[in-house]
Amino acid sequence: INETFSALLRIAQIEAGSRKAGFQPVDLGKLLRNVVDVYSAVAEDAGQALTASSLSSYQVNGDPELLTQLFANLVENAIQHGPSGTQITCSVGEDSGRVVATISDTGPGIPAHERENVLRRLYRLEKSRTTPGSGLGLGLVRAIADLHQAALTLRDSDPATGTGLTVEITFPQT
Repeated sequence: INETFSALLRIAQIEAGSRKAGFQPVDLGKLLRNVVDVYSAVAEDAGQALTASSLSSYQVNGDPELLTQLFANLVENAIQHGPSGTQITCSVGEDSGRVVATISDTGPGIPAHERENVLRRLYRLEKSRTTPGSGLGLGLVRAIADLHQAALTLRDSDPATGTGLTVEITFPQT
């Protein structure tokens, strides 16, 4: 209950914009590399592979603690909901002058008709209701992305089979 309350409070603070005062230049490549380093062993223990691909140094203006939380939530979700053998890849790049961070996995994915729902607070997919969690992780991801004026996109990693999930966070030009 404490974790759920804390997450809800954090979302409310983020949505109120109170954390924007602490924005500073953040090296997104370095930050995401740290998240990969922390979670690599967890993924390995689950029989999965977490790798960093193209984590060059790209600067965004933001809150490093909240951005770390955003990426940690995405990686934790990929590990928790992916079966053994799942490949999880993190990358940072640039597209039309905007920094784009991507977390992609080969797990079961999220059905297209559910993608907007999973970004709401306390919403959980039917198949995930038997696993630990409160349904706040992706809601927090959305709130952090919104605070940073970043676009959040969820799509299939493999459009041909409709499997896997790729989450792209596109930051505004600085």
